[in-house]
This record gives sequence, C-alpha cells and structure tokens, in this order.
Amino acid sequence: MTTTLLSGVMSRLSYTLGRKGQLNYPGITFASKKCAESLLLKDAETHHCFFRTAGLHNHLSHHILAAYDLGAPAGLLQKIYHDEARIQRPIIWEEKDKAILVTEDNWVQHLGNPSAYASFVKFFAEQIEAFGSTATLERFVFDSEKSGAHMPARLMSGALHPLIIVGYGAEFANDTIIATGLAQTAVHNPVDSRLFKFQDIKGATSTPKGTGRQPVKGLSLLEILRQVYDSDILRPVLPYDPDALINARLKAALNGGRAEEIVRICSQYQLSETAGEDELKAKVEEVMWVATLLMAGTGKEGRKPRLDFFLMHIVTSSLFLLPILNTLKKTVHRADILRSYIAVLVLLLLSRGRPRINPELLMSYTDTPRPPIRAAPSKSALGNPQVDEDYTPWPAMVEDVLYAPDSHVVKTLRTLLFAAQHYGDTPPGGAIGAFRPGEEEVIETHNGTSKMDGTIFSRAAGLVMDSMGWVTHGQPAGEWDRSALGWDAAWDSGD
Repeated sequence: MTTTLLSGVMSRLSYTLGRKGQLNYPGITFASKKCAESLLLKDAETHHCFFRTAGLHNHLSHHILAAYDLGAPAGLLQKIYHDEARIQRPIIWEEKDKAILVTEDNWVQHLGNPSAYASFVKFFAEQIEAFGSTATLERFVFDSEKSGAHMPARLMSGALHPLIIVGYGAEFANDTIIATGLAQTAVHNPVDSRLFKFQDIKGATSTPKGTGRQPVKGLSLLEILRQVYDSDILRPVLPYDPDALINARLKAALNGGRAEEIVRICSQYQLSETAGEDELKAKVEEVMWVATLLMAGTGKEGRKPRLDFFLMHIVTSSLFLLPILNTLKKTVHRADILRSYIAVLVLLLLSRGRPRINPELLMSYTDTPRPPIRAAPSKSALGNPQVDEDYTPWPAMVEDVLYAPDSHVVKTLRTLLFAAQHYGDTPPGGAIGAFRPGEEEVIETHNGTSKMDGTIFSRAAGLVMDSMGWVTHGQPAGEWDRSALGWDAAWDSGD
C-alpha cells in the first residue's frame, strides 16, 4: 500500500545524497554512498516517523547518515538498518488512514494528526518537486502563520526532532528527507506559541561592547544564559518529582510567567539585517559552545558525571542550524529560526531543573581520552600514543563510536568532532561572549569562561565515550541520564 501511495512521487524527487556531509570523514566510498541512499529511500517510503503511538521517534535515517558521514562501510550501514527497522511502524498505521488526502486546501486541518503522516510526506514531496525545497520550507513553515498553523513551533517540538530531520535533508541536499522532515513537523503538536512572540518584546538592538569576542548585534548566548540563571522568575519548579515525564516538566517550566520571561530574555539574541555567512557561522559557533557546556559541564564536582538525555539533543541538533540557515533566503526567517531555537534551548534547560554550567569542571576532564585497552607501540614507532603529549584522541573515538548501538551517541560524537575541527584552536577566553559586555572591568559571563578553550569538545567527547561505553573494547553500552540533574534532590540517590 505504501508503494502505491509514495513510490511515484518519491521516484521523481531527489533521493540521492547531493552534497557531502559536514564531516565527510575518510572511509566514504561509492558502495557506502549507494547503500546509504537506498536505505534512506526505503525508510522514507515504508516507515512512520513515530515507532510508537506515544510519539517516540524513528531515528533510522539519523543513524545511517551520522555513521555514513563518519566513514561507516556499507556492511555496517546494512546492520544499522536491520537492527532499527525491526521496531519501526509502517508508514500507514491503519487501513482507514489510506483515505486521508492532504491538499493545499485542507493541510492545516490535518496538522497534529500522526495518522496523516504518509499523506503529508506525499504532499510535501509534490510541493518540493514543483517549487523546490527552499520555497517549500519558507512557504509552509514561515509564511503560513496567518493560517494558525504554528509550523515554527511544530518544527521546534519533540525535543527538536523535526528540525533534525529537516537539517539532515538540508545538509546532504536530499529532498526526500526534507519532505519527511516537513511531514514530521506537521504531525507534531506545537511548542507553546507564547515562546515565539519575540516581536512583542523590546530587547537590546545596539552592537554590544566589551572584552573579548562579542556578537555583531544583540547579546551573546553565554550572556543570555547568564540572565536565565539570574532570573528569579525562572527558578526551578518545586518540589522535585523524580517520576515526572518530560511533557509535565515542559509544561511546568512555562507556568508562573516563565514563558514571558523566556521571550523577554531571548529577544535580545539577534541577527543583523545584513547578516552574511560569517555572522551565521558565528551564531552557530555560539550555540555549539553552549550546547557542549550544557551537556558535559553541568555535573557536580566530586560526583560521577551525568549526561542528560534532553540536553544532549541540543548538541545533536546544533549541527543542523547552519545547513538550514543556508537553505533559507530571507533574513527574517533565519532570525526566526535562531531565536526560536534559543527559546527552546532555554525551555529544555528549565525542564531539567536549570542546571548551571561549570566550565572549570568540563576543563578538568581529560583532553586525551583513550579506550580502556591499547597495545604498546613497537620500538620503531616515533613517539608513544600512551603518553598524553604524543596522543590524538579522535581516531580511536570515531573508530569505536561507529559501532555504538544508540544513534544518539554517534550523532553526539559527530557534532563534537565538527566543533573540534572548527573551534578546537580557540584560546582561553576566546569563546564568543566569554566576558560580559558593557563593563569597564573584565568580568566573566560564568565562572571559568576566561579559562575555557577549544579543548572542551575533545573533553566532552571523552566523557561521552567513557559514559556510554567503548563498545568495541569490551565495555557495555551506557545510558543517558534522565534524573533532571538541575534539581539538587536529583543527586540524593547517589551515583
């Protein structure tokens, strides 16, 4: 039944990987590329975006593309597909769903209905075929707000999964994946629309002055985070409930004036009207630094590190901001994406109990992480990789993470590797917003940001590998933390 519904339009739409990935790690071959393309098309045509009715997301395409971009061979890609395809639901859940037909006249009526997913895939595939991916994105995500579609809020929902899929499509120039990403966006319920009313809030508009690197316009993301921590309105909701589900935590994080306070603070994160490539790249750079700090720098000194499951999604989604921003043509749409993303970043942070970043804690972790067992070099070797000063950690981490059973681990390491490639040579205090703007004296935005350098990405990657397991070296796969570690009571149960 799915063949009849989708095969025709999918065969006309581009399903190839038309652009190299952002890592393009050695190991990619003609065979692995063709294998990835075939598996991605099969997934798009046959599987729903949710593998359970509770809204748990299909990560098959995430996993294949992340592994492919890190050099996974065709045989491994096949094994990834086989392992994850077993738990997927068919793209059409029930026989009656075949009668759903999404059109230009009724598409808004079907929003939020997972049973309409297959028809939405077909609808958006036809739109992309006719008008291109950029025009389709701008029309249906941004220019549809007068119809009450709330598509930007849907794009940012579901722990940012719709954004991730659209981002994969933009990164690899794959129209089929963009169509599935828009369909996934359409069937999600939107994040509370109060989070995105930035035009109603007056924020700082002048170019900030201060020590160190600062944004072209508006406040840095590290300064935004400082204000989030300083706000009495955004205090964690009490009492701590260890059994609360994420939707309940998200809802509570918006009550009591919190939604309006998030908007007030995030409206100060701005993009200049003439923003070019350099400014866009700088915005993404800011996000990647903060995302890494939130995931890997929010533990407690003297305690076993914890990697929060939802803060991890800020890391993995940050890699797709630049491909999406480059796909959009209108500055206003780029600004909408950035500020909406930052608002959801803050919302996720509050839902975890507002854990505070500790740059010095992250900098205390090793920047030369190693697998648990490593053979000694021969006497003819030039240097010794068992000595820190001679060792580069990334090859061993990439080699091992390809075999991790959890796609999130692969995606996280891919993002951190990208960040290390681009920002690894940043000196201490060189991150954008490491110091507060508008101050005559030099003041850190957060304790330790003056000492923080580009090694945070290799340190965070090592933390991921040590926590989630070096699986090719005999360690079992680990688990992400779901305790909502920002509440002090979340640490009462010990490590």
